[in-house]
Amino acid sequence: MRDRCADIGAARRDLVGRALTGIRSQPHDRYRPRPQPLVGPSSLAPTGAALERRGIRCHLPAAYRPGEAVPAWRDWPARLAAALPAMDGPVIAGHSMGGLLAARLAADLGAAGLICLDAAMPPESGIVLPVEPAFRAFLDTLPASDGTLPRWSDWWTVDIFEGAPLSDSEKAAFIDDIPALRLDWFDDDWAMPDWSAAKRAYLRTSLAFVDEARRAEAMGWPVVRLKGTHLHPLAEPEETADAILRCCAAMGRGKRR
Repeated sequence: MRDRCADIGAARRDLVGRALTGIRSQPHDRYRPRPQPLVGPSSLAPTGAALERRGIRCHLPAAYRPGEAVPAWRDWPARLAAALPAMDGPVIAGHSMGGLLAARLAADLGAAGLICLDAAMPPESGIVLPVEPAFRAFLDTLPASDGTLPRWSDWWTVDIFEGAPLSDSEKAAFIDDIPALRLDWFDDDWAMPDWSAAKRAYLRTSLAFVDEARRAEAMGWPVVRLKGTHLHPLAEPEETADAILRCCAAMGRGKRR
């Protein structure tokens, strides 16, 4: 599998991921998973560890340190890039709204590949808001305190952990890692540069992103589907790590768009 991943680009690559991006292995050793702003790095850490056990070097960059204020949306790309080591042609994976940031970093870092992990499909260009207008309208219905929204885990009427095999301590650690965001944080934007040089793949883990996976497939992206939840990278890291490597192999067999 590692040899096939190496086909994505140069002999050594980085995989980055933080609800967003990153992976490193021996021949293909740079992966960057990127966590999305709505939850903390703990959501991707178990999958990062699973990839490391497979010989992949992962980077999970943070846009801010514990105790610091959450940066403005427009500052996230630069903050994440600054938190990463220099790499040649990384593969970047973005989870949930982190898919938008992953595409931006793919352009900024000259990534060899991009994996949308149960993520919003990023635009090829244009102005990028954190969420779509319909979702922004939903946020207006939430009970804000002095302009600050409840934690992401409290936005929903359903149990966010339903179907995810997590212990009480794992659930508590995940919730403690969720930042408090102001409502006006979602009114910011930045411009998407050209990221067309990167290969791309889509990894769907939940039914919530069925439509996004179909869009990716219609655009010619390799798509890997798992039967899980949106929190699969946290709850089922071994299966998620294997699926990420399948995405790498599929990108290696394809052509650049």
